[in-house]
Amino acid sequence: MFFFFDNLKLRMKIFIFCLLLRAVLSDPNSQLVDRGKLHKRIAHDSAVTNPSVFSKKSAENEIGKWQSRIVSGTPAVSGQLPWQVILKKDEFDDLLCGGSIMNECWVLTAAHCTHSLSSIFLMFGIVLIDDFRAVTMIATEFHEHPNYDPETLHNDVSLIRLPKILNYSNTIKPIPLVTSAYASSSFIGHVGVVAGFGLTDDEYLDYSKVLLWAQVEIIDNSECMRVYGDNVVIDSVMCARGRNNSNQGICSGDSGGPLLARGNNNEIMQIGINSFIAEDRCTEGLPSGFVRLTSFLTFITNTTGMKIK
Repeated sequence: MFFFFDNLKLRMKIFIFCLLLRAVLSDPNSQLVDRGKLHKRIAHDSAVTNPSVFSKKSAENEIGKWQSRIVSGTPAVSGQLPWQVILKKDEFDDLLCGGSIMNECWVLTAAHCTHSLSSIFLMFGIVLIDDFRAVTMIATEFHEHPNYDPETLHNDVSLIRLPKILNYSNTIKPIPLVTSAYASSSFIGHVGVVAGFGLTDDEYLDYSKVLLWAQVEIIDNSECMRVYGDNVVIDSVMCARGRNNSNQGICSGDSGGPLLARGNNNEIMQIGINSFIAEDRCTEGLPSGFVRLTSFLTFITNTTGMKIK
């Protein structure tokens, strides 16, 4: 009788859970992820000098290799993603975030990657995280957006001034930023490319030894709000999920890098910064959140003096 009673209680709990889950999934205004459960070390994307990463054929050829996300993404070759930057707290620390080269003096990343730090160790020009041939620098000047909010990750933008001129090479090059001409574009339905050295599994906390890339599709913010809520997903945020409903995307350690897409003239440009995803749920196919760069071009221009064409 005792066993039967315990079993009945368990069945009732399961039944109630199912009802709650059904209510959440059927309510477009419901929120599945507590904003406190956002990854704050997520995201960099980079893309490719090789345009095949944006092609449908490329996705079809690689789909068998991608078991879930960047976690199981395609290894980048040297020079394929020359704007990719690795950020660490110091030379001997683990991976902190990613970033992208804007020009020979500035690196773009997420504000949560530099927040409260006095210095950052940067690595350039490599696709292997422990490559001794990396060009390295220690930067101490960061310009976080003045309205950055660590709780919601609103305005999650930081500009790192390099301590010396970065020399370009076959493996070190800047990525063009999206321009104000795209200010009215939502990019919904566009294919994007993300990349990084971040975690490859929610359970096994090992960073990738090699730079991996994958394809995502930009989605409507309303779809993203159902997961994170409208207090997190605002107009200056854009969201994406794995292309063709795959689990591909970003995870912890990928923050700060670029979300790339092709423009009207087929040029590759950075349209976002990897910002957030649900903590410990990278492989569940949930959408990822990105800074919408068109909302921050004035801040970038005023801070760096760059002319964004």
